[in-house]
Amino acid sequence: MVMKQEKTEIATPLKVSDGVRGTVPRLAGKIALREASADDLRVLLVFLERGAEHIARDAGVSPARAQAALDYWRDAGILTDGETVPAEPAPKKALPADELIPMTGKETAEIIRRRDLSGAIDEAQRLLGKTFNTTELRTFAELVEQLQVEPAYVLTLISWCIRRGKGTLYYVRGTAVSLVSEGIETLSQLEDYISRREAAESGVGQLRKMFGIGDRALTKTEEKRFTEWLVDDGLPVEVIGIAYDITVNNTGRVSLAYIDKLIKVWRDAGCAGSAEEVERYVERERAERGQSAVGKAARGPKHDAIPSTYNVDDFFARALERSYKKKQ
Repeated sequence: MVMKQEKTEIATPLKVSDGVRGTVPRLAGKIALREASADDLRVLLVFLERGAEHIARDAGVSPARAQAALDYWRDAGILTDGETVPAEPAPKKALPADELIPMTGKETAEIIRRRDLSGAIDEAQRLLGKTFNTTELRTFAELVEQLQVEPAYVLTLISWCIRRGKGTLYYVRGTAVSLVSEGIETLSQLEDYISRREAAESGVGQLRKMFGIGDRALTKTEEKRFTEWLVDDGLPVEVIGIAYDITVNNTGRVSLAYIDKLIKVWRDAGCAGSAEEVERYVERERAERGQSAVGKAARGPKHDAIPSTYNVDDFFARALERSYKKKQ
């Protein structure tokens, strides 16, 4: 559930006055500082950090009060009319779960009110089938505020963790911190990650069974090939299965290098997206060479689903890291 964000129209674009802008404006000794209210100061700090968009929401004041505060600082010479200079986004710090800054009950309540999290918390409680205690309310607020993610991001992560049998907010917290530290910061990035991970998890289990690997650790070569096929290329397991069957039929043994060469040929031919496309391509090639087409009955048995005892967390973590390094 995506929370609606308040749109605040600021009458006149503002910027920080020349000679004032810095890490903190030079306010010491100014009458404006001594006479400023708490709301005035909050609005100024939010403006310096994030600009005028959503300033009322982020400062926890009404739109009219936010405009009045901006007028106050403009009259004091701290802000002037002009284009707003967008603030540089603060770099996210990759924090272990136990290093998120603990918040007080008062801070938690303020964040829930300011970020309008009541609806999201209700949905999170529904998903987890429980009423949050004080610690869980604080955890939810910490994730949204300190990791700077949407409430919908946390709700989507909760749903995925529940599907994996990890339905606790403590587990969600550790997972969220880990994902954000990997650069998975937006809802769309999270949805893409979940989709890729679920496909890869299923695929790794099927490949292990196909190759007769069992529960032993993958070799470096196996991990490299599986990563390229499932994560980098996004190949359906059925396509890898066709390459496996052809390799065994032609060589009498399992050869990862031979399978990889076949896959590269199909990928270059633009037909590696589905088993049907690959089968048509293979039969066409055989026909051109005067060989009889091999029917589907000549194919090996259908490959079974992922073994329930195998855990692919370590594999996918390394695969994801490899994938992100290639993008950089």
